[in-house]
Amino acid sequence: MNILKDLEALKKVPICLFFQEAELKCVYSSGRMMHLKKDQVLFSEHAVQETLYIILSGSMEVYKKQNRIAVRGAGDFVGEMALLESKPRSASVRALTDADVLEIDKETFFAYFVPNPKVIWEILKVISARNREDLDVIVASYQEIRNSREKYRRVVDSSSDIIIQTDADGKIVFANKAVSFLGYDVFDLIGQNFISFCEDNFSDTSRAHVLTRRVGPRTTTDYEISLTVNQQSTLYDLCRCIDFMVTATGMWSVPQELVMKKGTQKEFQGTLLVIRKEKQGSYRLV
Repeated sequence: MNILKDLEALKKVPICLFFQEAELKCVYSSGRMMHLKKDQVLFSEHAVQETLYIILSGSMEVYKKQNRIAVRGAGDFVGEMALLESKPRSASVRALTDADVLEIDKETFFAYFVPNPKVIWEILKVISARNREDLDVIVASYQEIRNSREKYRRVVDSSSDIIIQTDADGKIVFANKAVSFLGYDVFDLIGQNFISFCEDNFSDTSRAHVLTRRVGPRTTTDYEISLTVNQQSTLYDLCRCIDFMVTATGMWSVPQELVMKKGTQKEFQGTLLVIRKEKQGSYRLV
């Protein structure tokens, strides 16, 4: 067992990039390293296991009744549905090559992953991309994922950051419970234009940054915006707007790596925004 090598591989996993090194060591020590040989089965359909697996090296095949659903490689994770739903596995996974994977149980997931909104954001992006990708492969599996959205909402609602998803026209299709900080109810926001909750005189340039279509390194990071407080809220008597920092990324009908590729048939589906409080004292009367 090469702990240093395993830790270096774990540091390169997208969902682990937002952990401090000490936290990452705790995640590693709390997990269980598994070294698989080619064709070895990691888990089978209908197995009861509330764990997910992070692939550190090699590649894995996700299959159902011997039909391939997807191939996952180093940096990917598999098995998350059984962890969040507490239900038997809906598919099987086996090693296509020799592979190293780190098993994460529910206790470790809720102790280290859930409290970190950036990690949850990355997981949501991966799940969203997989939903679009897998639709053409297996419709039944996609429907199963959609039916479990409420499970993911519970994870997202644990974040103190405001998380909002808009459609291609800028209308809100998802918001977590953190919007209550501004005095809004989640269901009151659905269908409303996100820009209508921003401070007056919101420029076209600001709109392009916030409701971005960009992905990868070209996404919007730590952009300052001011959101209005609900007039029905007791907070409205103290301030009308609150300053926030927003990180936003475009969501497309194809995986992120294909968005910039010429000739790719793709459809813009909206923007994912993670909004956090800027600093103490950023309440303003207008």
